[in-house]
Amino acid sequence: MLSERGAKVIDTNRPLRVLDRAIGGGLGVGNLGVIMSRHGTGKTAVLTSIALDHAMDRRNTLHVAVGKSVSDIRAYHDEVYQEIVKSLDLGDEADYLTVERHKQIYTYRNEALTIDRLRETLCFLRDHGQFVPELIELQGWPDFESGGRGEAETRGLKSLAEEFKTEIWLAAHTHRDDKVDERGVPACLSAVEDEISVLISLEEEADHMNLRFVKTPTDSGTNVKLEFDPKTMLIRWR
Repeated sequence: MLSERGAKVIDTNRPLRVLDRAIGGGLGVGNLGVIMSRHGTGKTAVLTSIALDHAMDRRNTLHVAVGKSVSDIRAYHDEVYQEIVKSLDLGDEADYLTVERHKQIYTYRNEALTIDRLRETLCFLRDHGQFVPELIELQGWPDFESGGRGEAETRGLKSLAEEFKTEIWLAAHTHRDDKVDERGVPACLSAVEDEISVLISLEEEADHMNLRFVKTPTDSGTNVKLEFDPKTMLIRWR
């Protein structure tokens, strides 16, 4: 068994705990969270570490991806999980089977995912698998840059989050030449900002990534300073 002090140290430094404290109690059911950054800067790593920490806490997590294979995603999940376990020095306290019981992975071919198909997946998991996700991580969809279609998909995801009483985390790609507002938000995201409860900009700096909170449920949350270390897969205060 972990000592009380050891348990507190681990709990304090777990990715989901740090993020929940930063945004005043977590994203919350019925809400959308978006992490935006340029390609290759670690959005998937951040979202995966949050989702796995959720499963480590015995809460159901669903990873939905477009254009990826289940085996590739599972291999990446295992890699991130092992880094978290190593970074937190969990040792024998790590419970991989618990994580597996509380995690599901669904993949779709490119252009094959729609709001209706995602609803069918959620209904199937609920009705036949007795699996109701409390957190959904979406990889590769929706395409915020697709104009009206992206806006409709975002509104649909917000409705699904409310209908199935879950929270949904998304990734948005940005570009160096994007036209942005005074907060650094591109037009394709500002067009759907009313549907988004938490918006985070992931910004590269030396050997880590800074998490800049553009929008949170409370104004005070935008003053929080966090960073993500891709070596340890941990989110920490800075």
